[in-house]
Amino acid sequence: MLCASCSGGAEDATTDEPVSIVPAKDAITKTVENGPVKATVKVWPAKPALGESIYVRLEVEAPAGVSIDAPYQEAGDQRLGRFRVVGFVRSSSPGQGKLAGGQIHEQTYTLEAPSSGRHRIPPLRLEMIDARAASSPDAKKPQELLTDEVPIEVTPVPAEQATAELKPALGELDPDVGKTGWALILGLGGGALMLISGTILTIRALRARRRIEKQRSAYEEAVAHLRDLEQRGAPDDTGADAWFVELSAIVRRYLEHRYEIRAPELTTEEFLLVATARPELTTEHRGLLTSFLERCDRVKFAGYRPDADESIATLAAARGFVEDTRLRDHEAVAA
Repeated sequence: MLCASCSGGAEDATTDEPVSIVPAKDAITKTVENGPVKATVKVWPAKPALGESIYVRLEVEAPAGVSIDAPYQEAGDQRLGRFRVVGFVRSSSPGQGKLAGGQIHEQTYTLEAPSSGRHRIPPLRLEMIDARAASSPDAKKPQELLTDEVPIEVTPVPAEQATAELKPALGELDPDVGKTGWALILGLGGGALMLISGTILTIRALRARRRIEKQRSAYEEAVAHLRDLEQRGAPDDTGADAWFVELSAIVRRYLEHRYEIRAPELTTEEFLLVATARPELTTEHRGLLTSFLERCDRVKFAGYRPDADESIATLAAARGFVEDTRLRDHEAVAA
């Protein structure tokens, strides 16, 4: 059983037939496993050009007796991370061979990149319930499975292609333009310069407003995700890795949007160097952020397993950091 929900303009179709979009041979592939469930993420093309559709396929293999809840992944306004979702298809089919009696679920996202450069497909989250051992106390307890993030580089549109696309719109110059009076030409030129100047100022104002709105929404998005993580409760030993990965990802996304830090592929150490260099952060905030991310890395890479109280305390510290560094009204007015 695959449960999915979506809203807005993304295409949503559920079928028992295979999805017609076929992954490229050079698709970037990441696979994670949790007990009997295997989740694979495929991203193609491997090096898309700006304006080219990017496809993300989530394939989940579940044996008989294991139910899967893989919701439609979005971060508001029909987006998957920084990418705009322009299409979404899901399907399910019966398993074959070792998966006989089980299910294979697929979700395919069609994305549009916001700009060229290095980006990342954020982790996708799903839950499973293994009902095969009915006597087990954890038989009905959902277990979380979080896929790995996928780095991807979007190349700019070649200059030749951009020129070829603009040429039909520009057309040919009027041969009679030289016969136009100089006064009229100067007047039209001055008017055009005024129009261009006004347009530039308007664009700057709109960009500033969008930047402020993005910084405000960064706080609202982070608080919502932290609340959802808190409601799921502290993780057990098996779910600690995924829980702390998601917690650190929430704080990193908040910092990227709040302070316009473009560092999705940096390691924790590199990210701390960039983030703590922001003059808006106080010495106390820098120390709190460093301690928080290092604690998350201890769980992810050193095998440290905190108890429930320490996990909830870490989440509370993350919420306090977000609250303390949110965009204030007087800062927005100044900007």
